[in-house]
Amino acid sequence: MDETIRWALPLLASGQAQKEITHNEAIGAIDRLLHLAVLSRNVVTPPTQPVAGDAYIIGASPSGAWTGAGGQLASFDGFGWIISMPKPGCIAWVADEQQFAVHADGGWLIGGWPTQGLLIGGRTVLAAAPVNVASPEGGTTVDTECRAALAELLVALRHQSVII
Repeated sequence: MDETIRWALPLLASGQAQKEITHNEAIGAIDRLLHLAVLSRNVVTPPTQPVAGDAYIIGASPSGAWTGAGGQLASFDGFGWIISMPKPGCIAWVADEQQFAVHADGGWLIGGWPTQGLLIGGRTVLAAAPVNVASPEGGTTVDTECRAALAELLVALRHQSVII
C-alpha cells in the first residue's frame, strides 16, 4: 500500500530516496483538508490573483483550471490549484456565509448538520422539533402567570430531553 485509505495521502516506502518529498506532500494535504475552511462555495472561475492558502468549494460547471471539478475543493498553494475530492461527512467553514457546509450524498449541505439529535451520556437530546414558549405578559396575578410560563418551559425542556 503506497497511500492512505481515506485521503490517499502518500506513504513512505522502505528504502525510498528523497523521503522528504513524500512526507511534505502528505503534510500539505493534511494542512489543506484538516479543519477545512473555504472563502466561498459555488465559485466557478478561479480567482485571478489568489493568495497561498485560499480555498474554495467549486460550484457547478466550473471553467479554467477548475474545469470538471464541480463540488470539489480547490486550494491554492502559491504555485497552482490543488483539487481534492471531499469525503462524505467532510465539514467546511464557509467564510463569506459565516456557516458550516457538510459534504453528504454527493453535495454540500448548508443550514444544518446531517443528524437527528445529539447522543449525550446514552440519551438522545435535541431531537424533537423546537416548540414556542410564550412569554408571560400583563395581568394582575403575576404568580399565576409565572407558574404557567415555567410549566410551559419545563414541558419544552422535557420534550427536547434536556431534562427528565
